[in-house]
Amino acid sequence: MPEEKILTIDFAQEDPCAEILPRSPLVSSYSAKWDGIRLDHHRQPAHETPEHSPQQYIVCISLEQGITNAERVLNGRIQLERIAYGDVAVIPANSYHKSRWDSEVEFLVLSLEKELFARVLNHSVDLQSLEITPQFASPNPLIQQIGLALKSELDSDGLGNHIYIQSLATTLCIHLLRHYSTAFATISTSSQGLSQLKLRQAVEYINENLEQDLTLTELAGFVGMSMYHFARLFKQSTGFSPHQYLMNCRIERAKRLLTRTEEAINQISQQVGFQNQSHFTNVFRKFMGTTPNAYRKQVKI
Repeated sequence: MPEEKILTIDFAQEDPCAEILPRSPLVSSYSAKWDGIRLDHHRQPAHETPEHSPQQYIVCISLEQGITNAERVLNGRIQLERIAYGDVAVIPANSYHKSRWDSEVEFLVLSLEKELFARVLNHSVDLQSLEITPQFASPNPLIQQIGLALKSELDSDGLGNHIYIQSLATTLCIHLLRHYSTAFATISTSSQGLSQLKLRQAVEYINENLEQDLTLTELAGFVGMSMYHFARLFKQSTGFSPHQYLMNCRIERAKRLLTRTEEAINQISQQVGFQNQSHFTNVFRKFMGTTPNAYRKQVKI
């Protein structure tokens, strides 16, 4: 009897799981073209996958409220699982994986490109020797919250804020390295914050490009740092993550434009870097407790 072929799954493709799952995902970030990370939201019936090998690092997060009885095989190791809401399984790139579950399930699949780790760390570790160990389903609250935050960004407008998404991806990469790999031990953990020069360069770049869809990769590259070190030291220096600081700057500029000009709300939203007026209004309300139009009327009384 011939051996069963092990399928290679490339999560850079539109529907990568078509050969191993009966249904396409409910929602996917594929068309949003997130940089280095992808999210697929699944609801699948009872099923057994064929053995397969992902080209990316895979994180599965259960969203099922009850207990799911399952059996998972990771690199030849078999384990019976009782999967609860929020449980996380980690399937490293190029590992061998198959799974079987006995009832309909809902879950998130996060896939991370190998190159994302290089950008996050700026080659602070030898990626050739990077080994993330497989993890059978178990609770991991931080990874669960990252997955839910990414899902919320995708559900909000189908696009998400790129600098925020990259910040979440960076946190996920570092968490995987810290807890499922020995590579993290070689990474510097300086706590001095950014130098005055680099901080000034970063702040000036943000303020000069508020209308652009800035990314963490872009900001870190501008000051010559890895995404991980830049994001961590920027927060030490300012008290804000790059995403929080960017949002603060955008809202402050929007307030000035609302006060000092008669430009339409949709024009102002574009000038301060929001992809549409609805997103701008939602963020402005979170910061100011009122809509841009109401704020303009208040300050001009």
